[in-house]
Amino acid sequence: MRSKGDPEQARQLNIALILDLLKHQQTSSRAQLAKKLNLSKMTVSAIVSDLIDDGIISEIGEGDVASNGGRKPILLHLSKQNMYVIGIDVGRTNIAVAIAGLSGDVLHKARTSTCADHSVESVLAQLKDIVESIITLSKIERSKIIGIGFSIGGLIDKNRGYIDVSPDFEWSDIPMRARLEEMFHIPVVIDNCTRVMALGELWHGSATGVKNLFYVSVGFGIGSAIVMNNSIYENYSEFGHVYITRKNVRCDCGMTGCLEAVASGKAIEREANANLVAFGDPGHWITGKEIHQSAQEGNEAALTVLCNAGRYLGRALSMVANLFHPEKIIIGGGVTNAGKFFYEPLKKEFLTHTMAALRDSIDLEISLLGDDAGMLGAVSLALDTYVFRSKLITG
Repeated sequence: MRSKGDPEQARQLNIALILDLLKHQQTSSRAQLAKKLNLSKMTVSAIVSDLIDDGIISEIGEGDVASNGGRKPILLHLSKQNMYVIGIDVGRTNIAVAIAGLSGDVLHKARTSTCADHSVESVLAQLKDIVESIITLSKIERSKIIGIGFSIGGLIDKNRGYIDVSPDFEWSDIPMRARLEEMFHIPVVIDNCTRVMALGELWHGSATGVKNLFYVSVGFGIGSAIVMNNSIYENYSEFGHVYITRKNVRCDCGMTGCLEAVASGKAIEREANANLVAFGDPGHWITGKEIHQSAQEGNEAALTVLCNAGRYLGRALSMVANLFHPEKIIIGGGVTNAGKFFYEPLKKEFLTHTMAALRDSIDLEISLLGDDAGMLGAVSLALDTYVFRSKLITG
């Protein structure tokens, strides 16, 4: 690919294209890069030389001789030992941290329960302990860690590095990027957890190569993210607050009838605990895990609660399908652990309300990344920001 205009902009675009190709193909020769990207061999050789000097890519030996003879090509791949990133995913109940190389492969990871008081200072103290511990465990030189990706729920101003509002933690106007950079002396990029999870699906999950994606995370609340033309849509996507029912169920946002008020993990627990007798009156707040277990045991109340939540989400996702027609819809978050009790009514409702002309061309599936989705997404966020810069390609 050739780019007109400013020579430095063209060079930066070509660097991004070369790195993107190596990310997806893992190995390639200079000649193959030039051919696939429609660049001159001289341009590719100059860029590759700089990337080798910078420690971003490495030569790994000779490839096979081409059919027309000639010298064996020198193969290139992303460096495995020169640069690393850290991914941090902060949730209401758990904090997950990982350190990974340029390919995104996780070398070490750790998970801990989020502190009970949810204060900024307490969470930062936890982050300091767990991040320092994983750096020590990895035995990686700190100077080789080029960036940190940070994921949390709420309204996030990525450009300023601020958490504008995080309902889960009752935080507002927190300069999180500055606080983390001051703590670790490493560049930091932050973003909303669901956008980060969607990015993780593009890098590590089943959305690799997908051009248009709708991702929804169903956990304590409901979050969503949109991918259009291979690029994360960075404005807010508040799918959890679409109007879905006439039931007078008040949502935390202040409105009634929101999807989040009837289909989130919090809503499922609230519904079950309003009918404790049907669960044998255990004498304590029933958790989502216990509701799932009761469903497995055939408890009708548990089956109904999970079925209703799934139906509401399936109906809402049919609206997304009819409006947006993405290639794929991926559902992540802890509620998906309820498996068939949640997913089967969801899928049935989705198919019922999605136009026949569209539904067969949309893949609807549960995320394969599980509890690591946010952590892997945070790793991807750091790599994309400090190395690959995919925005140069997608615009």
